[in-house]
Amino acid sequence: MRLEVFNRSKYRDGSAPGDDVPLVVPGVLYGVFDGATDPRGTVVDGVAVGRLAATIVASEMAAMAFDPVFRTLPGSDIINRLSAILKERTDPLNLVIPPSTTLAVALDCGESWRFILLGDSGIRLNGLEVHHHQKVIDHVSTAARVAVFKELAAKNVDLDEVEALTRRSIFLGFDNAISEGIIYAARAQAIVEEAIEALGLSDVADLVSGFLMGGIQTQYGFGNTTGNPLCFDTMNGTTPQLGELQDFERAKADVTSVEIFTDGYPCLPEEATTAAWEDTFQTAEEQDFHKIGRFATVKGSSRTEFFDDRTVIILE
Repeated sequence: MRLEVFNRSKYRDGSAPGDDVPLVVPGVLYGVFDGATDPRGTVVDGVAVGRLAATIVASEMAAMAFDPVFRTLPGSDIINRLSAILKERTDPLNLVIPPSTTLAVALDCGESWRFILLGDSGIRLNGLEVHHHQKVIDHVSTAARVAVFKELAAKNVDLDEVEALTRRSIFLGFDNAISEGIIYAARAQAIVEEAIEALGLSDVADLVSGFLMGGIQTQYGFGNTTGNPLCFDTMNGTTPQLGELQDFERAKADVTSVEIFTDGYPCLPEEATTAAWEDTFQTAEEQDFHKIGRFATVKGSSRTEFFDDRTVIILE
C-alpha cells in the first residue's frame, strides 16, 4: 500500500500551524480533522481554539481505535463519545464560541474499510466516488463576502487590505462593519437581500439577515440545532441533530484508492497523488486568487496567507 500525507498551514511563511490535524495510525485508521477558525482569534496556551478542538478529537479517536469493540460501535455512539471528551476538555475554558472541528476518517477493518465523516472534510474513493458535505450557511457567507470584496476593491487598489476588511465584515458582521465605516448601511442591506435571493432563502430572510449582520462569530448558534436551512451538524461538544453523519463500509477488494481531504482544496484533481492535489491547488490560486469567482469561498488568499489550511491523506 502506498501512503502519502500532505499538510500545509495557511500561513505562507510557516510562522504558525494551521487548524488542520492529520492522523495516521498505520493499519488502524487514517483521518483529517479541520478545526473551525475562531472569528475572534481566540488562543488558549498558544494554540488557536480550532486547532485545539481538532487535536483533542483526533487524539481521542486514535485512543478509541485500539479498542476492538470500537470498530463495531454505531457511528452515533462514536460521535457522542468524541463529543463528550471535547466538552469535558473545553468547558472549563469558558469560551464564548465552543471549539469545533470536522472529521473524516477511514478505519481499517481487515477485509473492509469503514468511513466516518462529520462536517465539510471529505473522502474520495477510487478517484470518482466523492463524499463531501457543504453547508448552506457557508454559501450565505460566501455570497455576501464576494459582494463585499468587489464593493471594496472598486475603491481600493490594495487587495490585501480589501481582503482583511472583507474578512472583518463577514466574520464580525455587517453591524460592526457599518459602525467602523467599512461599508454603508444601505449597501450592506442590499448585499443581504442579494444573497437571500441568489440562494432562494426568502422563507428565512430575517434569519439570514440577522446572521449576516452579526457575522460568522454567531454561526456557532446554528451548530447541532434544527428548524431552519442554516443549521448544520458539527463536532462541538453537543449532539448532532440533523443526521448529517456519514458512516459506511466498502469491501477492500472494491477500493483501489482512498483520498481524505479538508476544504482547503477548492477543487479535486484527476489523479490520486499529493503532487496532483497540490498542482490543482496552485492552478486554482492562479485562476481565482481572491476566491471571488470560480472558487468563491468565505475567505480569499493574500500575500501572507493562503485562503485556508489544507490537508490530504492518500492510500492506494
